[in-house]
Amino acid sequence: MEADILDEIRPGLWTWTGEHPEWTAEMTWGPVVRSYAVQIEDERYLIDPVLPAPRADAILLTVPWHRRAADELDLDVLDEPPPGIEARPGFFAEEKVYWLPQYKAIVIGDAFMDGNAPPLEWATDDPEAPQRLRALLELPFELVLPTHGEITDRAAFEASVA
Repeated sequence: MEADILDEIRPGLWTWTGEHPEWTAEMTWGPVVRSYAVQIEDERYLIDPVLPAPRADAILLTVPWHRRAADELDLDVLDEPPPGIEARPGFFAEEKVYWLPQYKAIVIGDAFMDGNAPPLEWATDDPEAPQRLRALLELPFELVLPTHGEITDRAAFEASVA
């Protein structure tokens, strides 16, 4: 089953898509969302998983409301990432962007939808929000792995947060 749903991004790093279990037509984003699986040594971690999902050892969430299929998978949802994955602040106060140094990639939740950073109006209550996204440019990432939209590169992210 895993080979049927997973697309390899780089050896040890995969993605798959599925329908968000709570999506409705009133939402501002489409029903198909993206999830990731990352291998760190002998452990596999899922990030914002949807069903069907591959086997794994634990789950990481970019934002608390991205539980998606976490409850059905009966895996631990980690508060902190394991060694080899670093959590960085995201646009929203509750958001974590996962830096995957081994893969030169960042996994980003609602702060980068369909190739765009949130409009500045979204940060009216938190003037530091846009700066948290720009701070990610200090990392030497090559790939941007959004949970909404297509995988893209650093140049697209730089243009979006400029």
